Amino acid sequence: MSVETVISLSILLGLSYLIWRLNRTKIIYKTRVNRDKSSSSKRSLKSSLYSENIKEELVNEVKATNSNFELPADFLAFKLYLPETLDDEQQEVIQDIIQSFRKPHPLLIPLIRGGFEPNELFDLIKTDAEMTAKVLNVVNSPLFSLRQPITNINHAIIFLGITQVKNIATQLAVQHNLKLTDQAQNDAYKNLWMASYLASSFCLLLAKEVGEENAAELSTHCLLSYLGDLAILPYRPSVAGFYLDDYSLFERAKVFQETMGINTAVVGKSLAQQWQLPKTIETGIEYSLSPLINGAVNKGLSAETLRHILLCYISCRLADLVAFGSLRRLSESKVLSFEDTGIVEFYYTQNNINKAGLDKINTLLNDVSFRKKINKIIEQHY
Repeated sequence: MSVETVISLSILLGLSYLIWRLNRTKIIYKTRVNRDKSSSSKRSLKSSLYSENIKEELVNEVKATNSNFELPADFLAFKLYLPETLDDEQQEVIQDIIQSFRKPHPLLIPLIRGGFEPNELFDLIKTDAEMTAKVLNVVNSPLFSLRQPITNINHAIIFLGITQVKNIATQLAVQHNLKLTDQAQNDAYKNLWMASYLASSFCLLLAKEVGEENAAELSTHCLLSYLGDLAILPYRPSVAGFYLDDYSLFERAKVFQETMGINTAVVGKSLAQQWQLPKTIETGIEYSLSPLINGAVNKGLSAETLRHILLCYISCRLADLVAFGSLRRLSESKVLSFEDTGIVEFYYTQNNINKAGLDKINTLLNDVSFRKKINKIIEQHY
């Protein structure tokens, strides 16, 4: 057999083998495609059996993955401690915190329970000379940057409004004889004071705009959402840094639970209960952190209560961004979501807004006149 014949046979054999391999690859590919389609159909059928909540969680995870921001690795698995889940050791810690936190001023209950006319609020505050002096000191402090000093409570009510003066007096009543030991604690306290005041102001504005009848009451509820923070600060001075260094609510809650076995909501609820504050305030504080960790805060609460909890939560988180962070102006074209802001506290917010029927909040945040009102409140204090 000649060399040319051998070469020709070799080429033919090579081509035959190549054609056989290509055909086999097509068969394997088709088999895999069919198997993948079958598996996909099975997964689709299985997912259709999931509960609505599980599907929503999966959708949220995909959104977080597709956003430009990285979700903290431990956020989705984070469990918030609730009053009914606390053991004896955790309950003991709460009691220690409560005992170390001094009793509120006697005016606290009348301030919270009252729906005041200007003269009624004036008459109540002036019954206590120390409270009168403290309110005037706060109003005339750099916190309000007034051009002209305010010399009496009546003038303060006219200038700031009934709700704002009432909330200042309420803050002072809660923090009556608060003992702080170092500069870090004092700085943290100032930030907490500012956060609670801004939150109450934001909530008053937001509640009015969405048509809540009891906007002034909600504003006070929002103010008292920080009750647990104020109690923990003197009990554990080392936490001061978490109110000074731009930590998120999630980070604070996680650290507090890991180191002390409690969070600010369970402490605040226990204080409200011991001080015999109205049940609506106690409930509001108890669930004040719930929108952080789930897409639908239900717990058998009424639709009205859920709306109020969400309005307070949103107001508090915006106030946190100002008091503990660097937000000095609310920008346009933003919705309160993790995808748009990168802020983990808003991960479930849009889902909660939809379920609570508060879609108007998104409209307001993109309304120029509303943003001006929010920014004016911020500018008054910075």
